[in-house]
Amino acid sequence: MRARRISTEDQLLVDRASELARRRMSERTSVAAVLKTKENRIFQGVNIEVSGSAPSSFCAEYAAVGTMVSEGATEILTIVAVNGKKNIVLPPCGKCRQLLREFGNPYVILKLHGRHVKVRLSELYPVQVT
Repeated sequence: MRARRISTEDQLLVDRASELARRRMSERTSVAAVLKTKENRIFQGVNIEVSGSAPSSFCAEYAAVGTMVSEGATEILTIVAVNGKKNIVLPPCGKCRQLLREFGNPYVILKLHGRHVKVRLSELYPVQVT
C-alpha cells in the first residue's frame, strides 16, 4: 500500500466530515462521509441507524454516494469518513469498498501511524474481478 500525503483540500474534507459527524450525534454511532468528485463537487452523508433492524441501517458513505448519484456525478476522486464520537477517520467497510469501486478507484483518506494519508481504494481492496 502506497500512502500519500494529504493536501490542504483533502484536510478540508476531513474537517468537514468531522464537523458534520459531531453535529449528527445519535445514541450509538455518529459517522459522516464527505467525498469530492473528479469535477471537484463535494457531497456528504451521514449514517442512519434503524434501531429495530441493524441490517436496515446504512453507512455514511452510502448516503454521500446516493446524493452524488442523484445530482448526476459519476466518479469519486477522494472520500473520507469520520466517527464523530471518537473523532477518528474510519476506513470503509467491505460493503462500502464494493460500492465505491463502482464509481472509480478513488483515494480514501485514512489515519496511519498518527497522521492522515490517502491511498487508492484498490490498495485496500486488492482483488478486482473484471
